[in-house]
Amino acid sequence: MNQDLTDWDFCQNPYPELARWRTLGPVVYNEFADEYMITGYRNCSRTLAAVKKFSSQDLEELFVKAFGGVTMEALDSTRHHEMRAIWSEFFQRDALENQRDLVSDIVTSQVDQFVERLRSGESLDAIPNMTRAIPTLVIARMLGIDESMHQQFSAWSDAMGGTQEGAYDPSPEGRAVLRRGAAATAALNAYIADVIKSRRMAARGEDLVSMMVFHDFAKEMAEQEIIASNTQLVFAGNETTAKLMATTLVALAQHPEQRRALAADRSLIPRAIEEIHRWQTLVQVLPRRACSDESEVEGVRVPRGAQVKVLIGAGNRDPERWEQPDELDIHREPRQHLGFGFGMHVCLGLNLARLEIQVWLNQILDKMPDFELADEIVYGRGLGLRGPKAVPIVM
Repeated sequence: MNQDLTDWDFCQNPYPELARWRTLGPVVYNEFADEYMITGYRNCSRTLAAVKKFSSQDLEELFVKAFGGVTMEALDSTRHHEMRAIWSEFFQRDALENQRDLVSDIVTSQVDQFVERLRSGESLDAIPNMTRAIPTLVIARMLGIDESMHQQFSAWSDAMGGTQEGAYDPSPEGRAVLRRGAAATAALNAYIADVIKSRRMAARGEDLVSMMVFHDFAKEMAEQEIIASNTQLVFAGNETTAKLMATTLVALAQHPEQRRALAADRSLIPRAIEEIHRWQTLVQVLPRRACSDESEVEGVRVPRGAQVKVLIGAGNRDPERWEQPDELDIHREPRQHLGFGFGMHVCLGLNLARLEIQVWLNQILDKMPDFELADEIVYGRGLGLRGPKAVPIVM
Protein backbone atom coordinates (compact mmCIF):
# COMPACT_ATOMS: atom_id res chain seq x y z
CA MET A 1 0.00 0.00 0.00
CA ASN A 2 1.00 3.61 -0.48
CA GLN A 3 -0.29 6.16 2.03
CA ASP A 4 0.91 9.51 3.29
CA LEU A 5 0.01 9.44 7.00
CA THR A 6 -0.05 13.25 7.04
CA ASP A 7 -2.57 13.60 4.21
CA TRP A 8 -5.27 16.04 5.33
CA ASP A 9 -8.31 14.03 4.19
CA PHE A 10 -6.90 10.80 5.58
CA CYS A 11 -6.24 12.39 8.98
CA GLN A 12 -9.82 13.65 9.32
CA ASN A 13 -11.02 10.05 9.61
CA PRO A 14 -8.27 7.43 9.29
CA TYR A 15 -10.34 4.56 10.67
CA PRO A 16 -11.86 3.13 7.47
CA GLU A 17 -8.40 2.88 5.91
CA LEU A 18 -6.90 1.46 9.12
CA ALA A 19 -9.63 -1.20 9.13
CA ARG A 20 -8.72 -2.14 5.56
CA TRP A 21 -5.05 -2.45 6.48
CA ARG A 22 -5.91 -4.84 9.32
CA THR A 23 -7.40 -7.20 6.76
CA LEU A 24 -4.14 -7.23 4.77
CA GLY A 25 -2.13 -8.94 7.51
CA PRO A 26 -0.25 -8.40 10.77
CA VAL A 27 2.40 -6.27 9.01
CA VAL A 28 1.72 -3.95 6.08
CA TYR A 29 4.52 -2.30 4.09
CA ASN A 30 3.89 1.35 3.29
CA GLU A 31 5.81 2.25 0.13
CA PHE A 32 5.16 5.97 0.55
CA ALA A 33 7.21 6.21 3.76
CA ASP A 34 9.28 3.02 3.42
CA GLU A 35 7.86 1.80 6.73
CA TYR A 36 6.39 -1.42 8.07
CA MET A 37 3.09 -0.90 9.87
CA ILE A 38 1.73 -3.15 12.64
CA THR A 39 -2.05 -3.34 12.53
CA GLY A 40 -3.93 -5.42 15.16
CA TYR A 41 -4.26 -5.07 18.94
CA ARG A 42 -2.36 -8.21 19.84
CA ASN A 43 0.51 -7.52 17.48
CA CYS A 44 0.73 -3.84 18.43
CA SER A 45 1.02 -4.75 22.13
CA ARG A 46 3.55 -7.50 21.45
CA THR A 47 5.68 -5.22 19.29
CA LEU A 48 5.74 -2.49 21.95
CA ALA A 49 6.74 -5.05 24.57
CA ALA A 50 9.52 -6.63 22.45
CA VAL A 51 12.18 -3.93 22.96
CA LYS A 52 15.00 -6.30 21.98
CA LYS A 53 13.42 -6.71 18.55
CA PHE A 54 11.75 -3.32 18.07
CA SER A 55 13.70 -0.48 19.63
CA SER A 56 12.85 3.10 20.52
CA GLN A 57 16.53 4.07 20.70
CA ASP A 58 16.20 5.94 17.41
CA LEU A 59 14.02 8.44 19.24
CA GLU A 60 17.05 9.88 21.04
CA GLU A 61 17.69 12.47 18.33
CA LEU A 62 13.99 13.36 18.24
CA PHE A 63 13.86 13.90 22.01
CA VAL A 64 17.07 15.92 22.06
CA LYS A 65 15.59 18.16 19.36
CA ALA A 66 12.23 18.44 21.14
CA PHE A 67 13.35 18.84 24.75
CA GLY A 68 17.07 19.57 24.72
CA GLY A 69 18.26 16.21 26.01
CA VAL A 70 17.59 12.48 26.22
CA THR A 71 14.64 11.40 28.38
CA MET A 72 13.52 7.96 29.48
CA GLU A 73 11.07 7.65 26.56
CA ALA A 74 14.01 7.22 24.18
CA LEU A 75 15.72 4.52 26.26
CA ASP A 76 15.10 0.77 26.26
CA SER A 77 17.86 -0.07 28.76
CA THR A 78 17.95 -0.40 32.54
CA ARG A 79 18.72 3.32 32.51
CA HIS A 80 15.09 3.86 31.50
CA HIS A 81 13.91 2.02 34.62
CA GLU A 82 16.23 4.03 36.87
CA MET A 83 15.03 7.34 35.46
CA ARG A 84 11.38 6.33 35.58
CA ALA A 85 11.71 5.17 39.19
CA ILE A 86 12.47 8.73 40.31
CA TRP A 87 8.86 9.79 39.80
CA SER A 88 6.98 6.49 39.50
CA GLU A 89 5.81 6.32 43.13
CA PHE A 90 4.44 9.87 43.00
CA PHE A 91 2.32 9.01 39.94
CA GLN A 92 0.79 5.84 41.36
CA ARG A 93 -2.99 5.99 41.60
CA ASP A 94 -3.26 5.78 45.39
CA ALA A 95 -0.50 8.35 45.94
CA LEU A 96 -2.23 10.81 43.60
CA GLU A 97 -5.27 10.92 45.85
CA ASN A 98 -3.20 13.36 47.91
CA GLN A 99 -3.35 15.71 44.90
CA ARG A 100 -7.13 15.56 44.41
CA ASP A 101 -7.82 18.87 46.19
CA LEU A 102 -5.15 20.63 44.13
CA VAL A 103 -6.65 19.24 40.91
CA SER A 104 -10.19 20.13 42.00
CA ASP A 105 -9.27 23.73 42.79
CA ILE A 106 -7.64 24.25 39.40
CA VAL A 107 -10.47 22.54 37.51
CA THR A 108 -13.08 24.61 39.35
CA SER A 109 -11.37 27.91 38.54
CA GLN A 110 -11.19 27.10 34.82
CA VAL A 111 -14.61 25.47 34.40
CA ASP A 112 -16.43 28.23 36.30
CA GLN A 113 -14.94 30.94 34.09
CA PHE A 114 -15.81 28.96 30.96
CA VAL A 115 -19.39 28.22 32.00
CA GLU A 116 -20.05 31.82 33.07
CA ARG A 117 -19.07 33.07 29.64
CA LEU A 118 -21.20 30.42 27.91
CA ARG A 119 -24.21 31.40 30.00
CA SER A 120 -23.75 35.00 28.89
CA GLY A 121 -24.36 33.82 25.33
CA GLU A 122 -20.83 33.47 24.02
CA SER A 123 -19.67 30.67 21.73
CA LEU A 124 -16.27 29.56 22.98
CA ASP A 125 -13.48 27.29 21.79
CA ALA A 126 -13.00 24.98 24.77
CA ILE A 127 -9.32 24.33 24.03
CA PRO A 128 -7.74 27.77 24.63
CA ASN A 129 -10.48 28.83 27.04
CA MET A 130 -10.52 25.78 29.33
CA THR A 131 -8.92 22.43 28.56
CA ARG A 132 -5.43 23.68 27.68
CA ALA A 133 -4.86 25.46 30.98
CA ILE A 134 -5.97 22.77 33.43
CA PRO A 135 -3.19 20.17 33.01
CA THR A 136 -0.53 22.85 32.56
CA LEU A 137 -1.45 24.51 35.85
CA VAL A 138 -1.63 21.15 37.62
CA ILE A 139 1.85 20.09 36.54
CA ALA A 140 3.25 23.57 37.26
CA ARG A 141 1.99 23.31 40.83
CA MET A 142 3.44 19.81 41.18
CA LEU A 143 6.80 21.06 39.94
CA GLY A 144 6.69 23.79 42.57
CA ILE A 145 6.69 26.62 40.02
CA ASP A 146 5.98 30.06 41.44
CA GLU A 147 2.38 31.10 40.80
CA SER A 148 3.52 34.31 39.10
CA MET A 149 4.97 32.13 36.31
CA HIS A 150 1.88 30.00 35.67
CA GLN A 151 0.57 32.13 32.80
CA GLN A 152 4.00 32.10 31.14
CA PHE A 153 4.16 28.34 31.67
CA SER A 154 0.88 27.94 29.81
CA ALA A 155 2.15 30.13 26.96
CA TRP A 156 5.35 28.10 26.60
CA SER A 157 3.43 24.84 26.72
CA ASP A 158 0.94 26.04 24.10
CA ALA A 159 3.74 27.03 21.72
CA MET A 160 5.44 23.66 22.20
CA GLY A 161 2.15 21.88 21.52
CA GLY A 162 1.75 23.70 18.23
CA THR A 163 4.83 21.98 16.84
CA GLN A 164 2.90 18.70 16.67
CA GLU A 165 1.05 19.99 13.63
CA GLY A 166 3.56 22.57 12.49
CA ALA A 167 5.94 19.73 11.67
CA TYR A 168 3.54 18.65 8.89
CA ASP A 169 2.81 22.12 7.55
CA PRO A 170 5.34 23.32 4.92
CA SER A 171 3.72 26.78 4.65
CA PRO A 172 5.29 29.95 6.07
CA GLU A 173 2.83 29.79 8.97
CA GLY A 174 3.85 26.19 9.66
CA ARG A 175 7.51 27.21 9.78
CA ALA A 176 6.61 30.11 12.07
CA VAL A 177 4.81 27.69 14.41
CA LEU A 178 7.95 25.56 14.57
CA ARG A 179 10.11 28.60 15.33
CA ARG A 180 7.78 29.68 18.14
CA GLY A 181 7.82 26.15 19.54
CA ALA A 182 11.61 25.96 19.47
CA ALA A 183 11.88 29.36 21.18
CA ALA A 184 9.40 28.27 23.85
CA THR A 185 11.33 25.06 24.50
CA ALA A 186 14.57 27.00 24.86
CA ALA A 187 12.95 29.49 27.23
CA LEU A 188 11.33 26.75 29.31
CA ASN A 189 14.63 24.83 29.45
CA ALA A 190 16.44 27.95 30.64
CA TYR A 191 13.80 28.57 33.30
CA ILE A 192 13.86 24.92 34.44
CA ALA A 193 17.66 25.07 34.64
CA ASP A 194 17.39 28.02 37.03
CA VAL A 195 14.75 26.22 39.10
CA ILE A 196 17.03 23.19 39.38
CA LYS A 197 19.90 25.34 40.60
CA SER A 198 17.72 27.01 43.22
CA ARG A 199 16.37 23.65 44.44
CA ARG A 200 19.90 22.33 44.94
CA MET A 201 20.70 25.28 47.20
CA ALA A 202 17.60 24.78 49.38
CA ALA A 203 16.32 22.08 51.69
CA ARG A 204 14.75 19.15 49.87
CA GLY A 205 11.12 19.87 49.04
CA GLU A 206 8.19 17.68 48.02
CA ASP A 207 7.89 19.04 44.48
CA LEU A 208 8.80 16.98 41.41
CA VAL A 209 11.92 19.01 40.57
CA SER A 210 13.34 18.45 44.05
CA MET A 211 12.36 14.81 43.86
CA MET A 212 14.61 14.39 40.83
CA VAL A 213 17.60 16.56 41.75
CA PHE A 214 17.91 14.98 45.22
CA HIS A 215 17.41 11.42 44.00
CA ASP A 216 20.48 9.17 44.17
CA PHE A 217 20.24 8.37 40.44
CA ALA A 218 20.47 12.07 39.54
CA LYS A 219 24.22 11.73 40.11
CA GLU A 220 24.27 9.40 37.09
CA MET A 221 22.34 11.84 34.88
CA ALA A 222 23.74 14.59 32.71
CA GLU A 223 22.44 18.07 33.52
CA GLN A 224 20.66 18.24 30.14
CA GLU A 225 18.89 14.96 30.91
CA ILE A 226 17.55 16.40 34.15
CA ILE A 227 16.42 19.60 32.44
CA ALA A 228 14.87 17.75 29.47
CA SER A 229 13.04 15.31 31.74
CA ASN A 230 11.30 18.17 33.53
CA THR A 231 10.56 19.98 30.27
CA GLN A 232 9.05 16.84 28.77
CA LEU A 233 6.91 16.42 31.87
CA VAL A 234 5.45 19.88 31.30
CA PHE A 235 4.72 19.13 27.66
CA ALA A 236 3.36 15.61 28.17
CA GLY A 237 1.30 16.64 31.17
CA ASN A 238 -0.35 19.38 29.13
CA GLU A 239 -0.73 18.29 25.55
CA THR A 240 -2.12 14.77 25.90
CA THR A 241 -4.53 15.49 28.75
CA ALA A 242 -5.81 18.70 27.16
CA LYS A 243 -6.43 16.86 23.89
CA LEU A 244 -8.23 14.01 25.68
CA MET A 245 -10.48 16.54 27.42
CA ALA A 246 -11.25 18.18 24.08
CA THR A 247 -11.91 14.79 22.50
CA THR A 248 -14.24 13.90 25.37
CA LEU A 249 -16.29 17.05 24.82
CA VAL A 250 -16.64 16.25 21.13
CA ALA A 251 -17.62 12.62 21.78
CA LEU A 252 -20.28 13.55 24.35
CA ALA A 253 -21.67 16.34 22.16
CA GLN A 254 -21.98 13.88 19.29
CA HIS A 255 -23.60 11.26 21.55
CA PRO A 256 -26.00 13.21 23.80
CA GLU A 257 -27.81 10.08 24.95
CA GLN A 258 -24.55 8.75 26.39
CA ARG A 259 -23.83 12.13 27.97
CA ARG A 260 -27.22 11.99 29.70
CA ALA A 261 -26.47 8.47 30.93
CA LEU A 262 -23.20 9.73 32.42
CA ALA A 263 -24.92 12.65 34.11
CA ALA A 264 -27.41 10.23 35.69
CA ASP A 265 -24.81 7.65 36.77
CA ARG A 266 -21.39 9.08 37.59
CA SER A 267 -19.99 5.62 38.33
CA LEU A 268 -19.76 5.25 34.55
CA ILE A 269 -17.25 8.09 34.22
CA PRO A 270 -14.01 6.05 34.55
CA ARG A 271 -15.06 3.53 31.90
CA ALA A 272 -16.44 6.31 29.69
CA ILE A 273 -13.06 8.05 29.67
CA GLU A 274 -11.30 4.82 28.69
CA GLU A 275 -13.89 4.08 26.01
CA ILE A 276 -13.57 7.55 24.47
CA HIS A 277 -9.79 7.22 24.48
CA ARG A 278 -10.06 3.82 22.78
CA TRP A 279 -12.58 5.08 20.23
CA GLN A 280 -10.70 8.29 19.35
CA THR A 281 -7.11 7.41 20.17
CA LEU A 282 -4.81 10.37 20.71
CA VAL A 283 -1.43 8.82 19.88
CA GLN A 284 -2.39 6.96 16.73
CA VAL A 285 1.12 5.77 15.86
CA LEU A 286 4.30 4.99 17.78
CA PRO A 287 7.61 4.75 15.87
CA ARG A 288 10.04 1.90 16.39
CA ARG A 289 12.98 0.40 14.49
CA ALA A 290 13.57 -3.29 13.86
CA CYS A 291 16.85 -3.96 15.67
CA SER A 292 17.34 -7.71 15.38
CA ASP A 293 17.53 -10.44 12.77
CA GLU A 294 14.65 -11.96 14.76
CA SER A 295 12.36 -8.95 14.39
CA GLU A 296 9.13 -10.54 13.22
CA VAL A 297 5.37 -10.32 13.77
CA GLU A 298 3.29 -13.50 13.50
CA GLY A 299 5.97 -15.05 11.33
CA VAL A 300 6.33 -12.00 9.08
CA ARG A 301 9.96 -10.87 9.20
CA VAL A 302 10.75 -7.17 9.39
CA PRO A 303 14.27 -6.42 8.05
CA ARG A 304 16.82 -5.27 10.61
CA GLY A 305 17.08 -1.48 10.50
CA ALA A 306 13.61 -0.99 9.00
CA GLN A 307 11.40 1.81 10.27
CA VAL A 308 8.23 0.53 11.97
CA LYS A 309 4.98 2.27 12.81
CA VAL A 310 2.85 0.65 15.51
CA LEU A 311 -0.71 1.65 14.55
CA ILE A 312 -2.28 2.21 17.96
CA GLY A 313 -5.47 3.59 16.43
CA ALA A 314 -5.92 0.42 14.36
CA GLY A 315 -5.21 -1.76 17.38
CA ASN A 316 -7.79 0.08 19.47
CA ARG A 317 -10.52 -0.72 16.94
CA ASP A 318 -9.59 -4.34 16.39
CA PRO A 319 -12.81 -6.43 16.07
CA GLU A 320 -10.95 -9.45 17.44
CA ARG A 321 -10.80 -7.64 20.79
CA TRP A 322 -13.94 -5.47 20.81
CA GLU A 323 -17.40 -6.11 19.40
CA GLN A 324 -18.53 -3.32 17.08
CA PRO A 325 -15.29 -1.42 17.72
CA ASP A 326 -16.25 1.57 15.56
CA GLU A 327 -19.12 2.43 17.92
CA LEU A 328 -18.72 4.52 21.06
CA ASP A 329 -20.32 2.67 23.98
CA ILE A 330 -19.68 3.96 27.49
CA HIS A 331 -21.44 0.88 28.88
CA ARG A 332 -18.86 -1.40 27.24
CA GLU A 333 -17.11 -3.75 29.66
CA PRO A 334 -13.62 -2.26 30.16
CA ARG A 335 -10.67 -3.95 28.52
CA GLN A 336 -7.13 -2.63 28.36
CA HIS A 337 -6.56 -0.44 25.33
CA LEU A 338 -3.36 1.02 23.88
CA GLY A 339 -4.14 4.72 24.25
CA PHE A 340 -1.59 5.19 27.03
CA GLY A 341 0.96 2.92 25.37
CA PHE A 342 2.04 -0.55 26.41
CA GLY A 343 5.05 -2.23 27.96
CA MET A 344 7.99 -0.42 29.53
CA HIS A 345 7.08 2.89 27.89
CA VAL A 346 3.47 3.00 29.09
CA CYS A 347 2.60 6.61 29.99
CA LEU A 348 4.06 7.58 33.37
CA GLY A 349 1.29 10.12 33.99
CA LEU A 350 -1.71 8.02 32.98
CA ASN A 351 -3.14 7.99 36.52
CA LEU A 352 -2.81 11.76 36.78
CA ALA A 353 -4.55 12.19 33.41
CA ARG A 354 -7.38 9.95 34.58
CA LEU A 355 -7.73 11.85 37.86
CA GLU A 356 -7.77 15.25 36.13
CA ILE A 357 -10.34 14.17 33.55
CA GLN A 358 -12.60 12.45 36.10
CA VAL A 359 -12.66 15.56 38.32
CA TRP A 360 -13.16 17.80 35.27
CA LEU A 361 -15.91 15.68 33.68
CA ASN A 362 -17.89 15.55 36.93
CA GLN A 363 -17.86 19.34 37.02
CA ILE A 364 -18.79 19.62 33.34
CA LEU A 365 -21.82 17.37 33.90
CA ASP A 366 -22.80 19.41 36.97
CA LYS A 367 -22.38 22.87 35.48
CA MET A 368 -23.06 22.46 31.76
CA PRO A 369 -24.93 19.16 31.30
CA ASP A 370 -26.45 20.38 28.02
CA PHE A 371 -24.02 21.73 25.47
CA GLU A 372 -23.64 21.60 21.71
CA LEU A 373 -20.90 21.99 19.15
CA ALA A 374 -21.15 25.33 17.38
CA ASP A 375 -19.30 24.18 14.27
CA GLU A 376 -17.85 21.18 12.47
CA ILE A 377 -14.88 19.51 14.15
CA VAL A 378 -11.64 19.47 12.16
CA TYR A 379 -8.53 17.45 12.96
CA GLY A 380 -4.99 18.47 12.14
CA ARG A 381 -2.39 16.70 10.03
CA GLY A 382 -0.50 13.72 11.34
CA LEU A 383 -1.30 10.89 13.68
CA GLY A 384 1.44 11.35 16.28
CA LEU A 385 -0.96 13.20 18.59
CA ARG A 386 -4.39 13.45 16.98
CA GLY A 387 -7.06 15.72 18.38
CA PRO A 388 -9.56 18.38 17.32
CA LYS A 389 -8.06 21.72 16.27
CA ALA A 390 -10.90 23.58 17.95
CA VAL A 391 -13.97 22.63 20.00
CA PRO A 392 -16.50 25.50 19.68
CA ILE A 393 -19.17 25.13 22.38
CA VAL A 394 -22.56 26.78 22.94
CA MET A 395 -25.17 26.22 25.64
